Amino acid sequence: MKTLFIKLGALGGVFRATPLFTGLKEKYPASELHVVTRENAKDLLNYNKDIDKLWVWEKERDKIKEISFDWVINTEDDEETCRFASNLKTRKFTGPYYSKTGKIEYTKDVAIWYDMGKISRFGLEKANELKKLNNKGYQEIYCEILELPKKSYPLVLNMIEEEKELSKKFRKENKVSKNDVLIGINTGAGENWPLKALSTDKTVLLMERLAKLGFKVVLLGGPNETKRNNEIIKKTEVPIIDSGTQNSLRKFISIINSVDLIITSDTLALHLAVALKKRVVCFFGPTSAEEIELYGQGVKIKPNSECYCCFKKERTSAKMCIDEIKAEDIIEATLEQIKFLNE
Repeated sequence: MKTLFIKLGALGGVFRATPLFTGLKEKYPASELHVVTRENAKDLLNYNKDIDKLWVWEKERDKIKEISFDWVINTEDDEETCRFASNLKTRKFTGPYYSKTGKIEYTKDVAIWYDMGKISRFGLEKANELKKLNNKGYQEIYCEILELPKKSYPLVLNMIEEEKELSKKFRKENKVSKNDVLIGINTGAGENWPLKALSTDKTVLLMERLAKLGFKVVLLGGPNETKRNNEIIKKTEVPIIDSGTQNSLRKFISIINSVDLIITSDTLALHLAVALKKRVVCFFGPTSAEEIELYGQGVKIKPNSECYCCFKKERTSAKMCIDEIKAEDIIEATLEQIKFLNE
């Protein structure tokens, strides 16, 4: 059986699909699994033995059109991808597609997921209501959709020895000893979900209090967080480690591998840390904590706010759900998670 899995979205979304690749290969061991993703995400899937062929969307989609598949699984709901997926040669199709009536629709087997999304057949207002009521994780839902065994497949992230050595080098260069607890601070957010980010003032407060408690603190972030992180560094009055914001994806993975615990928003760093078996303190605002699986490696902090899980991308009032997250609660949760490091 030849299967194509289309996953083009945000980096965190691409990575959290890796358990599904494992599930598909376990259920269909003789199958050939093809995955297509964007150029910026391909390094996330390096060394993944569940993938037989990795395609880059920007460069190779025309080649994919020439292949006949037994099963196409599309997880994207934008018009361009749905048009592309709808025209592929396949015996079986799962996911959103571009219908003959000129609309984006989705197959019945994915209704449990897309009824809660922006292309919901019920409309966006009802979709958001269903999202708030949902208590299943992304992997659990998609295992149900793909009829995979009901088990907890892990996130898959394989590192080569050179990358592991880079993690050790990072600690050594920043004078972090074996007895030190290195805490990663990743409180920013991607461009698509700016309201996931904790304020710079709360981030500074977090770092200062943790540093005064004797922990080593490293500030993490990506290219779009350069200005934000520079502002945080200027405000901080205690020594911290600046990991930079221009690291390659694989170097970012190595840096996360160097920490003992990470405090993070609902972003790629969260999923990477979980895959690397780090302790995690994750806070949520506009997105759903229930959809995220921590595999028993941490704690989720949710705001006591009516607008929690509102899926808003812009501020509609002076105080939003993310503003309800307290630095004190994050610190308390962090201290509890640190206890697990000695087990």
